[in-house]
Amino acid sequence: MDIEFSTNRLSNAGTNSSVANKLFGVAVGRKYIQRLAVLRATQYFTQLFGHRALKIHQLKGNRTGQYSLVLTANYRLVIEKITEEKVIIVDVEDYHGN
Repeated sequence: MDIEFSTNRLSNAGTNSSVANKLFGVAVGRKYIQRLAVLRATQYFTQLFGHRALKIHQLKGNRTGQYSLVLTANYRLVIEKITEEKVIIVDVEDYHGN
């Protein structure tokens, strides 16, 4: 699957684990790199729902059209489907505000 990034910061973190670890912390940075590898290895968006570990789910309200993937207990990777073969990485967020 093709991946675009909403910011240069997310793009840089996606190609360099030391940048990801510095930006998000080691645990979240490692999972960020892993999730991007899964996205790149997946051909079609609908195939993501077959990966139980991702815990992908559609968001609601002002986030309609976006999806969340679990990184760690508190952190989520927010993506948006552009086409069946392309997504954009929107953000990495702490859902609990810590």
